Formats: sequence, C-alpha cells, structure tokens
Amino acid sequence: MSNLKAVLAKKIPEWRMEVQDFLKNYPDVEISQITVWHLFRGLRNVRSIICNTSHVDPQKGLLIRNFPLLDLIDKAPEEVFFLLCTGDLPDQKSLLSLQDELRERSTVPDYVWQIIHQIPDETHPMAILSLCLLAMQKESVFWKRYLDGMPKEDYWEATLEDSLNIIAMLPVLAAGIYRQKLLNEDVIEPHPTLDLAGNFAYMLGNPSNDEMFANFIKRFMIVHSDHEGGYVGVHSSRLVNSALSDLYYSISSGINGLAGPIHGLANQQMVKYVLQILGKFNGIPGDDDLKKLIWNDLRNGKIIPGFGHAVLRGEDPRFLALYGIGKKAYPDEIVFRLVDKLIQFVPPILSEHGKIKNPNPNIDAISGALLYHFGIKELDFYTVMFAASHVLGICAQLIYNQAIFNPLVRPRSVTTAWLSQYLEKANS
Repeated sequence: MSNLKAVLAKKIPEWRMEVQDFLKNYPDVEISQITVWHLFRGLRNVRSIICNTSHVDPQKGLLIRNFPLLDLIDKAPEEVFFLLCTGDLPDQKSLLSLQDELRERSTVPDYVWQIIHQIPDETHPMAILSLCLLAMQKESVFWKRYLDGMPKEDYWEATLEDSLNIIAMLPVLAAGIYRQKLLNEDVIEPHPTLDLAGNFAYMLGNPSNDEMFANFIKRFMIVHSDHEGGYVGVHSSRLVNSALSDLYYSISSGINGLAGPIHGLANQQMVKYVLQILGKFNGIPGDDDLKKLIWNDLRNGKIIPGFGHAVLRGEDPRFLALYGIGKKAYPDEIVFRLVDKLIQFVPPILSEHGKIKNPNPNIDAISGALLYHFGIKELDFYTVMFAASHVLGICAQLIYNQAIFNPLVRPRSVTTAWLSQYLEKANS
C-alpha cells in the first residue's frame, strides 16, 4: 500500500476527535433554516452536508482543500487525489508510489470486456459504464471484509482499497467503451510507464503521445475532480454509501445521476449549440447576427449553455484552466473562434437580460469544445469523461465519511396535508 494509507491513518484520529467535539459541544446550534421554498426547490442553498475536500467561493471559485484550482492545474491527478484525501500534497516518493500502485490495479476483469462486447451498440456509454461497475461489485474489498465481520473502525481502509481499484480501472473502462462501442476499433491496453492522465489520453487513441492532448486530459481530470458535496453525482454516491453499500454500488449511482440532462450534459449542449449556429449561418455569423440570435433564444425561453453558476459570482477558474489550452492550441479553429465570440457577447447580453446573477462563462463553455477539437466528437461520451475524472473527488469524500463514522442519511418526509396544517398553525 502506498504512503497514502499511512498518512490517512495518522490524520483520521484527529478528524474523528474534531467531529466528536462538534457533537459534544455544539449539538443544538442551528446551521440553516428550512423554508417552504426550500422544500419545493430541491433544498437549494440549504447547508446540510459536510465536505472538506473542496468548496466554491463566490469570488475565488473552486478551492480544493483550500488550494485555488489554478495552483493545481499542472499537478498530476494522482497528486490531487492524495490532496483530496489528506489535505496535503504528496512528496515525490509518495506520488511515485501511488502511481505505481494505480498501474498495478488497472487490469479490468475479462468478464467485463465480454459484457461490453455483448451490449447493443446503441446503448448509452454512461449506462455501459454504470453497468460495468455493478458487474464488478463482487470484487469489492469492503463487501468481502464486511461479511467477515470487519470492525467499524476499519471501514475507511476497505473503502480506500475499493477507491484505488476503481480509480485505476475507470479510465481503462472509459477508453475501452469509447473505442469498442463508439469507434468500433480495438481497445488500447494501458501503457506500463504512463501516469493516470497520460494513460487515459494514450488509451483514448493518442499513441503518438501528443503532448497538448495529454496536457488537456490532465487538466480536464483535475478541474472535474471535485465540486463540493451537494451535486447530484457526488450526493447520490454519498447517500447510497451511507447505507454501507460498497463503492461499486455507490459510484454507479453517482454515474447514473451525472447522466441526467440538467447535471452532466451541459458541455455537450454547448457544442450542439455552437454546431447549430455554424450550420445555420454556414460558418461564423457576423456580430450583429450573433447578437440577434442570442437575444431571440433568450426571449424564447431558451438557456444559453455554458454560462452562469449557482454559487460563483466571479470568473470560473475551471474555465480559465481549459481556455488557456484552447487559446494556445487552436485559436483559429472555427469551433473555438465561435466559442470565443460567444464568450465576448453572451455575458453582457445576459446582464442586460437581467435573469442571471453570474453571466460569466463556466467550464462547460470550453470543455466540450476542446474535446471536439481533439477529435472526440461523439457527444454522448462527454459525461463518461466527466465520470472518470469526478471519481477522484467522490472516492475521497466517501473515504472521509467512513473514517468519521457518518451514519445512514435518513431525513424525514412530510405530506402536503401535514404542511398545510403546520402552516395554518404557524400563521394563527
């Protein structure tokens, strides 16, 4: 086992003591007030989850363990995973050890490839990825040790074991699904010396080792690695895992949530929007035509994909991290040029329109366009790329939750009849 387990073993007693201090000294302190609005609006803005791995500052954007995202974009995904788990960046020895261990764990069982081969080609790649994880549930270290009577204090160790296996295999699975089901080409075996991101790029079809593509995949994995604890993908994984369902069940549930059209599909919606504009005008429209199109879409109730954020009120550093690659790699390519024009025109129009608190471009304004440029033009695969990256944060959060003995999540529900009676009494 790499140094990651040893570091966690030292930190977890401190985390457990911190939680016990909160419960002992502040059990009745109120954090958020639930209103009727919250009940019918998905509990938006209700503070109800502990997540130490990352948070979104309205002005600074995504912070991973209090590190600004832009300070981490040239790190390896393995370094970011170590940071997500422990709060510390690994030294070189710990990094190399973790990378070696992930390479050793990256072999996907043969029966999984047989399942992929037999699934109809028109099956959505996210459904295939989720099914593959469920098929591998029998490999779960957590489940086997739980059946053997594993003590509660060791849940985090078994969760770490499953995490490392899944993190190692998911890029192999994702790339294999892409090549076998979407391209109808042979699967590329992992390279024995490349790191997680380098191997992902290689297995997708980058055997010539295009440095720009490999760097893009590295940044893509880091900027998608974590994004607080309340988003559908991670929250559903946390909820399922709270029942002590192992990570194969839990992460499959997160993938299923990520596949939802109002969660993980925004970057492919942005690419579709760009391609529709290019098709309509047979190229990039003039400034006046583009502004008119944007206004017409807004007046017709359409959402311009790739802009705005529920929490952020400044620039999205995830967007900036990827936009720099596009500006350097292909500033004259037609898709990027149109994205660049949309970035110029949409924010002031949205501000004038007045129905959005943050008109700035978010990560989805650029991530899909870059995938498209680098030859990944099968838009249904974009969420699989997201899932293979987001698993870093999901696993780190679930390791922590098991380490501090997070209980089964079980909120109460009420009927609308109960709510009506309650409100009548409250108003009398």
